[in-house]
Amino acid sequence: MARFSSPQGGVAVDSSGNVYVADSSSNRIQKITPAGVVTTFAGDGTTEQFNFPFSVAVDSSNNIYVADWGNHRIRKIE
Repeated sequence: MARFSSPQGGVAVDSSGNVYVADSSSNRIQKITPAGVVTTFAGDGTTEQFNFPFSVAVDSSNNIYVADWGNHRIRKIE
């Protein structure tokens, strides 16, 4: 079960109703399904590594973008 450490900024929702949260202190992006299941979507041991992700956005094609504050980047998760 994924746990939150320090969720920051806003949340983003994809077309399937999944909610994405930037959890800054744990360097993770958490995903919450419409059923309420929380998992680590990216970061901290997954292929994407972040340094204080601050915010997340989803575009109309369901691409996920993260404001990776500590690395001074906007990153697209594929």
